[in-house]
Amino acid sequence: SSDNEKAHISSGDSTSATVENGTPIPVVSEETEKRLMKKLDRRIIPVCCWIYLMNFMDRVGIGNARLFKIEEDLGMDPNSNQFQLAVSILFVTYCLFETPSNLIIKKLKPARYLAGLVLIWGIIAVCTGLVQSYAALIACRLLLGLFEAGLFPGIMLYLTTFYTKRHISLRNAYFYSISALSGAVGGLVAYGIAQMDGAGGWNAWRWIITINGIPTILTAPLVLWLLPNDPETASFLTEEDRRNLVLLRQAEIGQTVSGQQMHKEDVIAGVKDWKIWALSFAQFCSHSVLYSFSVFLPTIIREMGQTGWSDAVVNALTIPVYLVGFGTYLLVASYSDKIQKRGIFCISGAAVMIIGYALLLAHANVASRFVGCFFISAGLWVCSGSGMAWVTVNQPRYGKRAFASGIFITIGNAAGVAAPFLYEGKFRPRYIPGYSATIGMLLFAMCVHSALWFHMKKKNDRKLAGLEDWRMEGKTEEEINEMGEHNPRYLYTL
Repeated sequence: SSDNEKAHISSGDSTSATVENGTPIPVVSEETEKRLMKKLDRRIIPVCCWIYLMNFMDRVGIGNARLFKIEEDLGMDPNSNQFQLAVSILFVTYCLFETPSNLIIKKLKPARYLAGLVLIWGIIAVCTGLVQSYAALIACRLLLGLFEAGLFPGIMLYLTTFYTKRHISLRNAYFYSISALSGAVGGLVAYGIAQMDGAGGWNAWRWIITINGIPTILTAPLVLWLLPNDPETASFLTEEDRRNLVLLRQAEIGQTVSGQQMHKEDVIAGVKDWKIWALSFAQFCSHSVLYSFSVFLPTIIREMGQTGWSDAVVNALTIPVYLVGFGTYLLVASYSDKIQKRGIFCISGAAVMIIGYALLLAHANVASRFVGCFFISAGLWVCSGSGMAWVTVNQPRYGKRAFASGIFITIGNAAGVAAPFLYEGKFRPRYIPGYSATIGMLLFAMCVHSALWFHMKKKNDRKLAGLEDWRMEGKTEEEINEMGEHNPRYLYTL
């Protein structure tokens, strides 16, 4: 990192660091910075996590509902792909609207925009529990995808307006690890609600989907009330806090005032940047695991052939698997922020998942297959979560970051369309084609991440050796700072 970033990290007092052109930028002391981060964490993170918990449970609840007669109630043929289609159709609208949503969120005010999305998809989720036909289920899933689309890339982008790149990985982790936790919570809730089977003449699946939707609707007014739109208008921050947030931003190379506005040129630069596309396709591979694993984990455990296990027990057995994923990811993310490295965790996460899938493929005994599930869970969030942090930290300019996080999540989530078909009924209980395809994709992701790592390392080495300094010739300080990642003083996070 640049001189003034180094000054920022090493100096514990409020002295001033000097930018290359001699204008002093006051350095925010470490104490103040810690206090400020805690303040933001207390207010913003719980709300974002809660919204995402609601989001994931409304989306994946259908996997738990499958154990409770949804297929026969809606006249689906259990040997066809109808259930897989109902799961995956959501991702069609979901992917189409993610990037456009990211390009308008700033204009529509993030808090208002997110609250509106939460309210509408909550209503749709409740309606899903009332459907009487397969066609109505498909319609509800398409609408659910449309209104849930803006949430994930939106929050990813929203967090970067409050947190600098030294702090973003752990915050992404708090938020994203909720998908691991919601697997555990979803299993618990489904286990509890399943006791209502038959109440009011409804099968348990209707109760599971409807009851999951109600808290979502109640969340919407809270979002409006609790979430600030941006650092400038956040009522829970003092004047001094706001000033310090701006200083922390300015202490990062390429983080200029104009660079934090939406510029068409930055979006176009994002479209032309092969690194963003490469990371996105690697994310497709790890998301193939996320969506097939989180929806079909109950099925995988049920197929382990323990005839004595009831559906409730199968749901309960998914809980420890998710908790391992949740714990591992939080530990790794905080370590990753400490050492400011991302790529190495993408690569090692994929390697750990491959071990897990190899155990499932080997099909030796129940114990080894169950252990395999833990390996997959431990690598899954580490690999895909580190990828998310990696794509945003290397985009100092807002427009490019908005496009990058949008397209990254779009291509990653496109995996949700194909993933359910990796586990077609005709391949049970070994699912050899599904497991093999997944291992192939993970190897591909490892190659892409390694190539990117070497490319960025080479670029950094050139900048440090002064081989890129020609880019600064004849430019003013301001123009140099506006160069974003092409600024010879800007180093990629590896």
